[in-house]
Amino acid sequence: MTISHLGRIDYADKYSVLLPEPMDAPRFCSLILESAPRWLDLALSMRDRVTGPFGFSTQERNYGRPVHLEVGRKFGPLVVQSVSPDLVVCGNADAHLVFRSLFQVDAARQCGSFTTEVQFSDRIGRAYFALVKPFHKRIIPALASAPFRSRARAESPESER
Repeated sequence: MTISHLGRIDYADKYSVLLPEPMDAPRFCSLILESAPRWLDLALSMRDRVTGPFGFSTQERNYGRPVHLEVGRKFGPLVVQSVSPDLVVCGNADAHLVFRSLFQVDAARQCGSFTTEVQFSDRIGRAYFALVKPFHKRIIPALASAPFRSRARAESPESER
């Protein structure tokens, strides 16, 4: 299974922000990752201590630092899969679920979107995501809007399956 293409999507959401200036997807992605708040790093540290022994992947501790997008590079839970002017694809997989994050820019609308897609591998992955979903729904919009706070607009989840 490749992260860049999920055969089945069990959960998806999308959050968009108005961009204060024209930019490409790599810049949009970098701004989001570089502006991650300290509390996110602390929350993910606690998550790692609880879930690591159960086979869930642990997080790289580099949120809030300068980002250089290269295929294979890791930022928090994200491993960069592909980089193009319009789209950055990141993701990760462990024994229980596969997810990917899409950072996309619509230049005509001067809008950036942050999409999450998840595929569950087993019941443990489904149960885990059920527990973290309320946090995910707060963290991702906050993360997506942090560098653009004055012009942020969150869309409700596009689809939940």
